[in-house]
Amino acid sequence: MHPLEFVDVVILALIEGVAGILPLDESAHRALHAAVSGWQAGSISVAIQAGALLAVLLWLWRDMIFIGQGLWKLRKGRMEPGTRLLIKALVASLPWIILDSWLGQPAIPLALIGVLTILSALVMGAIDAMSMTVKRIEHLSPLGSFAIGLVQIAALLPGVGRLPASLTVARVIGLERPAAYRFVMLATVPVLLVGTIHSGISYGLQGVGPGGGDALGFVFSFGLSWLALVLASVWLHRGGLLPFALYRLLVGGLMIWLGL
Repeated sequence: MHPLEFVDVVILALIEGVAGILPLDESAHRALHAAVSGWQAGSISVAIQAGALLAVLLWLWRDMIFIGQGLWKLRKGRMEPGTRLLIKALVASLPWIILDSWLGQPAIPLALIGVLTILSALVMGAIDAMSMTVKRIEHLSPLGSFAIGLVQIAALLPGVGRLPASLTVARVIGLERPAAYRFVMLATVPVLLVGTIHSGISYGLQGVGPGGGDALGFVFSFGLSWLALVLASVWLHRGGLLPFALYRLLVGGLMIWLGL
């Protein structure tokens, strides 16, 4: 593989994988990358999404086992906590899955995406600093799960960010930062799963099969996503969302500068 192609795969893994599982907003990074490079990810995005999905599943392995045990006991008509956790995650993910596949994200000017990125970052940072930290995932009500899912309607606008918006509402509800991030990642699993399958089928119907860089994209996406998940969980135990908000302010300012 040519060195430049190698760099492109790493950049795409960071944008399509890492930026989608950290409160950074992959839609803004995708728009910024398209504006700078002049091109967008093609079928390799399927492999990158699959790599990020595998990283999230392994990072959540305890919850996956917990959910699996709940589903196994459901055959006897018993609603276990693991099954209730799955229902909460699905409630939080379905609004995005339905609306994104139906409406998609509109194409708006880069400068406007930058403005939305800055506003979203300010709201996320301020609410995280002011919110109480009193609840864990088991205290989350179905209504709270729905609120986390409902706010993702705003995230259809590039720059708002599905993950940042979800974390912001989770903090308003009072979830502890690590618990809020863990639940949002649980709700991200169906999003990544449906997105990977949908994109794979779409490219398949167009006659586009796996490319030479797909395996490398999968490996890089998995490795970088796993590292991002570990670092994020460690940081959220010790600090807050402020560093992510500050980073998004810089990205938003850059997009405004490039878009004007």
